[in-house]
Amino acid sequence: MKSLTSAKTLAVIAAMLPMAGHAITQCGPSICYTYDPLQPAASAFGTPTLLGDSMRFIPPSFRAESLNGAGTVTVTATWLFDNVYSTGGGEIGSVLITEAGDYSITGDSSGAADSVGVNLYTQVANNASAEVATDLKNFSASGDTFLPPQPWALISTAINPSNAFTSLANNVAVSIQNTLSATTDELGGAAWIQKKFVVEIGTVAPVPVPAAVWLFGSAFGVLSLVRRRAI
Repeated sequence: MKSLTSAKTLAVIAAMLPMAGHAITQCGPSICYTYDPLQPAASAFGTPTLLGDSMRFIPPSFRAESLNGAGTVTVTATWLFDNVYSTGGGEIGSVLITEAGDYSITGDSSGAADSVGVNLYTQVANNASAEVATDLKNFSASGDTFLPPQPWALISTAINPSNAFTSLANNVAVSIQNTLSATTDELGGAAWIQKKFVVEIGTVAPVPVPAAVWLFGSAFGVLSLVRRRAI
Protein backbone atom coordinates (compact mmCIF):
# COMPACT_ATOMS: atom_id res chain seq x y z
CA MET A 1 0.00 0.00 0.00
CA LYS A 2 1.25 3.49 -0.87
CA SER A 3 2.53 5.69 1.92
CA LEU A 4 1.03 9.12 2.60
CA THR A 5 4.31 10.70 1.53
CA SER A 6 4.14 8.91 -1.83
CA ALA A 7 0.57 10.10 -2.42
CA LYS A 8 1.57 13.71 -1.73
CA THR A 9 4.57 13.40 -4.03
CA LEU A 10 2.42 11.98 -6.85
CA ALA A 11 -0.07 14.83 -6.49
CA VAL A 12 2.68 17.42 -6.82
CA ILE A 13 4.23 15.65 -9.81
CA ALA A 14 0.84 15.34 -11.52
CA ALA A 15 0.35 19.10 -11.24
CA MET A 16 3.75 19.74 -12.86
CA LEU A 17 3.62 17.28 -15.75
CA PRO A 18 2.59 18.59 -19.18
CA MET A 19 -0.78 17.14 -20.20
CA ALA A 20 -1.87 15.87 -23.59
CA GLY A 21 -3.58 18.35 -25.91
CA HIS A 22 -4.45 21.66 -24.29
CA ALA A 23 -5.05 20.42 -20.74
CA ILE A 24 -3.90 22.60 -17.85
CA THR A 25 -3.80 22.16 -14.08
CA GLN A 26 -4.79 24.78 -11.51
CA CYS A 27 -4.40 24.31 -7.76
CA GLY A 28 -6.01 26.02 -4.80
CA PRO A 29 -4.80 25.67 -1.20
CA SER A 30 -5.74 21.98 -1.06
CA ILE A 31 -7.48 20.98 -4.34
CA CYS A 32 -6.16 20.74 -7.92
CA TYR A 33 -8.17 20.67 -11.16
CA THR A 34 -6.97 19.40 -14.55
CA TYR A 35 -9.08 20.29 -17.59
CA ASP A 36 -8.97 21.25 -21.27
CA PRO A 37 -9.87 24.97 -21.54
CA LEU A 38 -10.62 24.49 -25.26
CA GLN A 39 -13.17 21.68 -24.86
CA PRO A 40 -16.39 22.18 -26.86
CA ALA A 41 -18.40 23.24 -23.77
CA ALA A 42 -16.12 26.27 -23.25
CA SER A 43 -18.22 28.36 -25.63
CA ALA A 44 -21.26 27.85 -23.37
CA PHE A 45 -19.73 27.60 -19.89
CA GLY A 46 -16.85 30.03 -20.37
CA THR A 47 -13.45 29.58 -18.74
CA PRO A 48 -13.55 28.56 -15.06
CA THR A 49 -11.97 30.78 -12.42
CA LEU A 50 -10.27 29.28 -9.38
CA LEU A 51 -11.50 30.82 -6.12
CA GLY A 52 -9.83 29.17 -3.16
CA ASP A 53 -10.52 25.47 -3.69
CA SER A 54 -13.62 26.08 -5.84
CA MET A 55 -14.10 26.57 -9.58
CA ARG A 56 -16.56 29.23 -10.75
CA PHE A 57 -18.01 29.81 -14.21
CA ILE A 58 -19.77 32.88 -15.56
CA PRO A 59 -21.25 31.64 -18.86
CA PRO A 60 -20.94 34.20 -21.69
CA SER A 61 -23.85 32.86 -23.77
CA PHE A 62 -25.72 29.76 -22.64
CA ARG A 63 -29.31 30.33 -23.80
CA ALA A 64 -32.28 28.51 -25.34
CA GLU A 65 -34.98 30.57 -27.08
CA SER A 66 -38.21 29.69 -28.92
CA LEU A 67 -40.29 32.27 -30.81
CA ASN A 68 -43.70 32.28 -32.53
CA GLY A 69 -44.64 28.65 -32.15
CA ALA A 70 -41.23 27.22 -33.09
CA GLY A 71 -41.82 24.31 -30.72
CA THR A 72 -39.07 23.16 -28.38
CA VAL A 73 -35.56 24.54 -28.79
CA THR A 74 -32.87 22.73 -26.80
CA VAL A 75 -29.28 23.68 -26.05
CA THR A 76 -26.92 21.34 -24.19
CA ALA A 77 -23.27 21.33 -23.09
CA THR A 78 -21.10 19.17 -20.84
CA TRP A 79 -18.02 20.46 -19.02
CA LEU A 80 -15.39 17.97 -17.86
CA PHE A 81 -12.72 18.23 -15.19
CA ASP A 82 -10.48 15.23 -16.02
CA ASN A 83 -8.79 15.18 -12.60
CA VAL A 84 -9.82 16.68 -9.29
CA TYR A 85 -7.47 15.76 -6.47
CA SER A 86 -6.06 16.83 -3.13
CA THR A 87 -2.58 18.32 -2.94
CA GLY A 88 -2.09 16.38 0.32
CA GLY A 89 -3.17 12.99 -1.02
CA GLY A 90 -6.45 12.88 0.94
CA GLU A 91 -9.80 11.77 -0.42
CA ILE A 92 -12.24 14.21 -2.01
CA GLY A 93 -14.95 14.93 0.53
CA SER A 94 -17.71 16.74 -1.36
CA VAL A 95 -18.71 17.85 -4.86
CA LEU A 96 -21.56 20.37 -4.96
CA ILE A 97 -22.83 22.28 -8.01
CA THR A 98 -24.84 25.48 -7.72
CA GLU A 99 -26.08 27.52 -10.67
CA ALA A 100 -28.50 30.30 -11.52
CA GLY A 101 -29.87 32.34 -14.39
CA ASP A 102 -33.07 33.97 -15.63
CA TYR A 103 -35.97 33.24 -17.98
CA SER A 104 -38.98 34.83 -19.67
CA ILE A 105 -42.26 33.57 -21.15
CA THR A 106 -44.51 36.11 -22.88
CA GLY A 107 -47.44 36.12 -25.33
CA ASP A 108 -48.78 32.76 -24.12
CA SER A 109 -52.54 33.14 -24.60
CA SER A 110 -53.19 29.41 -24.22
CA GLY A 111 -52.11 29.21 -20.59
CA ALA A 112 -49.37 26.73 -19.72
CA ALA A 113 -48.39 25.62 -23.23
CA ASP A 114 -45.25 27.76 -23.46
CA SER A 115 -42.51 26.69 -21.08
CA VAL A 116 -38.81 26.68 -20.18
CA GLY A 117 -36.64 24.19 -18.36
CA VAL A 118 -33.16 23.40 -17.09
CA ASN A 119 -31.60 19.99 -16.51
CA LEU A 120 -28.46 19.67 -14.34
CA TYR A 121 -26.72 16.29 -14.43
CA THR A 122 -23.60 15.86 -12.30
CA GLN A 123 -21.31 12.84 -12.54
CA VAL A 124 -18.29 12.04 -10.38
CA ALA A 125 -16.12 9.12 -11.50
CA ASN A 126 -13.30 7.56 -9.51
CA ASN A 127 -10.15 7.66 -11.65
CA ALA A 128 -8.78 4.70 -9.66
CA SER A 129 -11.74 2.39 -10.39
CA ALA A 130 -14.93 2.02 -12.45
CA GLU A 131 -17.09 3.55 -9.70
CA VAL A 132 -19.43 6.42 -10.63
CA ALA A 133 -21.83 8.58 -8.59
CA THR A 134 -24.47 10.81 -10.21
CA ASP A 135 -27.07 13.44 -9.36
CA LEU A 136 -29.91 14.92 -11.42
CA LYS A 137 -31.80 18.15 -10.78
CA ASN A 138 -34.46 19.93 -12.87
CA PHE A 139 -36.16 23.32 -13.02
CA SER A 140 -39.22 24.14 -15.13
CA ALA A 141 -41.73 26.97 -15.53
CA SER A 142 -44.72 27.58 -17.80
CA GLY A 143 -47.24 30.27 -18.61
CA ASP A 144 -46.67 34.01 -18.91
CA THR A 145 -44.13 35.49 -16.50
CA PHE A 146 -45.84 38.93 -16.95
CA LEU A 147 -42.86 40.71 -15.35
CA PRO A 148 -39.85 39.20 -17.12
CA PRO A 149 -37.20 38.21 -16.56
CA GLN A 150 -37.57 35.87 -13.61
CA PRO A 151 -34.69 34.20 -11.72
CA TRP A 152 -34.11 30.46 -11.49
CA ALA A 153 -31.59 28.44 -9.47
CA LEU A 154 -30.54 24.82 -9.00
CA ILE A 155 -28.40 23.20 -6.31
CA SER A 156 -27.22 19.62 -6.75
CA THR A 157 -27.23 17.04 -4.00
CA ALA A 158 -23.69 16.90 -2.63
CA ILE A 159 -21.77 13.86 -3.87
CA ASN A 160 -19.24 12.62 -1.31
CA PRO A 161 -16.70 10.45 -3.16
CA SER A 162 -14.99 9.36 0.06
CA ASN A 163 -18.27 7.72 1.15
CA ALA A 164 -19.71 6.80 -2.25
CA PHE A 165 -16.70 4.83 -3.52
CA THR A 166 -15.18 1.62 -2.18
CA SER A 167 -11.77 2.46 -3.64
CA LEU A 168 -9.85 5.46 -2.33
CA ALA A 169 -11.27 8.60 -3.92
CA ASN A 170 -8.23 10.87 -4.00
CA ASN A 171 -8.50 11.53 -7.76
CA VAL A 172 -11.88 11.90 -9.46
CA ALA A 173 -13.29 13.15 -12.75
CA VAL A 174 -16.22 15.59 -12.55
CA SER A 175 -18.59 16.32 -15.43
CA ILE A 176 -21.37 18.92 -15.41
CA GLN A 177 -24.06 18.55 -18.08
CA ASN A 178 -26.66 21.24 -18.63
CA THR A 179 -29.63 21.14 -20.98
CA LEU A 180 -31.71 24.30 -21.47
CA SER A 181 -35.06 24.14 -23.27
CA ALA A 182 -37.66 26.70 -24.36
CA THR A 183 -41.04 25.95 -25.97
CA THR A 184 -43.68 28.07 -27.78
CA ASP A 185 -46.74 26.78 -29.64
CA GLU A 186 -48.34 29.87 -31.22
CA LEU A 187 -47.60 33.12 -33.05
CA GLY A 188 -46.68 35.92 -30.70
CA GLY A 189 -45.24 33.56 -28.13
CA ALA A 190 -41.70 34.04 -26.85
CA ALA A 191 -39.83 31.91 -24.34
CA TRP A 192 -36.17 31.96 -23.38
CA ILE A 193 -33.99 30.76 -20.54
CA GLN A 194 -30.31 31.30 -19.91
CA LYS A 195 -27.57 30.49 -17.47
CA LYS A 196 -25.92 33.82 -16.81
CA PHE A 197 -24.86 34.06 -13.20
CA VAL A 198 -22.67 31.35 -11.66
CA VAL A 199 -21.91 27.69 -12.02
CA GLU A 200 -19.65 26.54 -9.23
CA ILE A 201 -18.09 23.40 -7.86
CA GLY A 202 -18.47 24.02 -4.15
CA THR A 203 -15.49 23.58 -1.89
CA VAL A 204 -14.26 20.02 -2.27
CA ALA A 205 -12.49 19.46 1.02
CA PRO A 206 -9.98 16.59 1.22
CA VAL A 207 -10.76 13.87 3.73
CA PRO A 208 -7.60 12.63 5.50
CA VAL A 209 -7.05 8.89 5.23
CA PRO A 210 -6.93 7.39 8.77
CA ALA A 211 -3.37 6.88 9.97
CA ALA A 212 -4.04 3.15 10.43
CA VAL A 213 -4.38 2.74 6.67
CA TRP A 214 -0.75 3.70 6.19
CA LEU A 215 0.71 1.19 8.69
CA PHE A 216 3.02 -0.55 6.24
CA GLY A 217 0.24 -2.70 4.80
CA SER A 218 -0.27 -4.52 8.09
CA ALA A 219 -3.40 -6.62 8.68
CA PHE A 220 -4.62 -3.98 11.17
CA GLY A 221 -4.29 -1.28 8.53
CA VAL A 222 -6.22 -3.26 5.90
CA LEU A 223 -9.03 -4.10 8.33
CA SER A 224 -9.31 -0.46 9.32
CA LEU A 225 -9.83 0.52 5.68
CA VAL A 226 -12.47 -2.19 5.15
CA ARG A 227 -14.32 -1.23 8.30
CA ARG A 228 -14.35 2.45 7.30
CA ARG A 229 -15.80 1.55 3.93
CA ALA A 230 -18.43 -0.71 5.41
CA ILE A 231 -20.03 2.05 7.48
